[in-house]
Amino acid sequence: MSPDPAFAGTKIAGARHGDRLVIELWGSLDAMSVTALQTQLYDLTRVYDVLGLTVPVRQIHIDVARVDFCDAAGLRMLVAARSVAGARDATCHLRNPQPHLRWLLRATRAGDLFRLDHD
Repeated sequence: MSPDPAFAGTKIAGARHGDRLVIELWGSLDAMSVTALQTQLYDLTRVYDVLGLTVPVRQIHIDVARVDFCDAAGLRMLVAARSVAGARDATCHLRNPQPHLRWLLRATRAGDLFRLDHD
């Protein structure tokens, strides 16, 4: 199956490091891509529970350095990820937000929900 052209520039990847789950996002977080990204994000956080790994996820780090656009739907997805973290008593960090995303987080006060990290 060939990739859907609408999502060709939007990607997600994740890796586990101890009690930390690091998720990298690329491209646009918008209404066209958010449903697919939300499903993948949920799968990444759930897979470690299903596998029964001994150390639970206590930190979710979402690297948004390569996010070039984020609308209200993308922001809702990030807030939903924060809710997933909270439900498992984990912290949620946004790493390396670009100026446009920092502005959106500040303007909506959603930035208060996250720990903002800069490498």
